Amino acid sequence: MTIIPMLSQYSKQFNFDGHDMPAGRKGRIFSMICAQPFQTRKKIAEETGIRPATVSKLVLDLIETGLVEESRPEEISQKGRPEIVLSPNVNRLVALVGYTISRTIHCAAVNLAGEVLHVASEKTVADSVDPDRFITIMEALYRECMANLPKGAQFAGYSISLPGIVNETEKKWVYSIYWPKLLGLDLNVLEQKLQTPVGVRKNLNCELHARFDKRSSQKTQSMVLVHWGLGIGAAYVCAQENGRRSSLGEIGHCCVDQASTAICKCGMVGCVEAEAGLWALKQKSSDPDMPIDERRFQTYLDRKDNEQDYARQIELMALTLRNVVLTLTPDEIVLTGPFTHNEAIFKRLLAAFEKALPPNSLITKDMRPHIIAGDKHNADELIGAAAHHFGKRLGELCAD
Repeated sequence: MTIIPMLSQYSKQFNFDGHDMPAGRKGRIFSMICAQPFQTRKKIAEETGIRPATVSKLVLDLIETGLVEESRPEEISQKGRPEIVLSPNVNRLVALVGYTISRTIHCAAVNLAGEVLHVASEKTVADSVDPDRFITIMEALYRECMANLPKGAQFAGYSISLPGIVNETEKKWVYSIYWPKLLGLDLNVLEQKLQTPVGVRKNLNCELHARFDKRSSQKTQSMVLVHWGLGIGAAYVCAQENGRRSSLGEIGHCCVDQASTAICKCGMVGCVEAEAGLWALKQKSSDPDMPIDERRFQTYLDRKDNEQDYARQIELMALTLRNVVLTLTPDEIVLTGPFTHNEAIFKRLLAAFEKALPPNSLITKDMRPHIIAGDKHNADELIGAAAHHFGKRLGELCAD
């Protein structure tokens, strides 16, 4: 198993017909070193059919660029001098990712292995943060992380991963519940201040691409990620012969009950988010102890008896999932957020989904996606946000 997440995506740019074709050989050798521990020049030559002398030259190039390191194995299992083994230098490339968790702003330095090497953070009162203040914080966190890059590391690029509605092309943060004063924030301003390109990504899209890459079965060719927390959002990816097709859906603003009179923060009436989102539940709750922060709400859910709670919200989310399946027919649905990380609520949601999408229907009998609850950490978001930069820089460093 490779120690470099999303290696399969990075490696595609090196694929050409014929193992000994000159174009892409260095990249293919690097991919082999990443994918198999204790790789040697001899094994590479045997598996690729590339002449040993050529393999040695290309490996030397990779060592000189800093992408590959060589060493002798600690345990000697055979007589004679052990052959030198090759391994990737995962700190050769480091990307920076700016992101938010609830009301806290972060910037992380992430290496090729997806390890976080340094994090700079600042807590804020999100409701009162204006564009100037946000840009100032992001700039300061970026510069702190740049000052803490490992020795010999090359800066691969900078991405910002954001919740809510994001215009990736125009680099604008259209809307987020937590950050009401940042409506339509233009992040080109930050790019100008830093004098470096800034990639702006939707957080769910970043997370989904990383999750899709490590899926348990290659038979899974399409996946939907649904987050049910403060708000409700989704991302979709489908593998194709020429790459991936992906899109985003604002499913939290779909209506699954025309009788609903709930007013959403987006300005529409009847959005499922206005019925089932944490922000809406907090507005309606008479419990002063109910937190609005997703992580603290997770603990709140786990501690209280919620057997009869959230019945309407579960029903509406089941109908939302039904519409997702009928529209996109994904092979797998990954559910994240405090509600689906609660075992009791997750089981009730699955039961409600089966009722909403009965397997004996003529339409739905072949539409049975595998539904799982995703893990709780944000490592996949950071990996996905950094992937574009890593792929580009590996292509440049491994050019023949």
